[in-house]
Amino acid sequence: MVGYIKIATVLTLAMVAAATMSAPVHSANVLLQGYQVGAGAGLVNGPYTFIMQKDCNLVLYKNSRALWASQTYKKGSGCVFTLQYDGNGVLYTGAGGALFATNTNGRNDGAHYIIMQSDGNVVMYNGSGMPISATGTNGMSFAQIKPLEAATLESLQQAQSAGVLSKSP
Repeated sequence: MVGYIKIATVLTLAMVAAATMSAPVHSANVLLQGYQVGAGAGLVNGPYTFIMQKDCNLVLYKNSRALWASQTYKKGSGCVFTLQYDGNGVLYTGAGGALFATNTNGRNDGAHYIIMQSDGNVVMYNGSGMPISATGTNGMSFAQIKPLEAATLESLQQAQSAGVLSKSP
């Protein structure tokens, strides 16, 4: 019974995401693996908006107050945040350079997704429904994140040049 409910939930999330991911501004609160959020688009839940800004900064707002950011402001152009099939959420420039990553590759355990929760926390769940990454912003004030370490950034760039990184549909 639990397996049936999990499959039904994933299918429902897939239908919601498929219906909204083609819109210029997303009003859904879920991002499924293989999909991306481009400039001006994001996830919304009540007063919370997780948005990929045109300045390449991925920001979580409560109303107009920033709670969290990727700290990638003006570090590129044409940026997109992609939830890859390997379990990693990566922010790429339009030229294909990686600026930020959730560092969760290999931890997805099946179909994973990112959800903008009603408590203000953006959480990535693996296929088993376990959280594997979060902004930690359930109602909290602005939280700084660490930039990518040089070794992590280099491995992402090598994977990308080798054609290993997932592309969005």
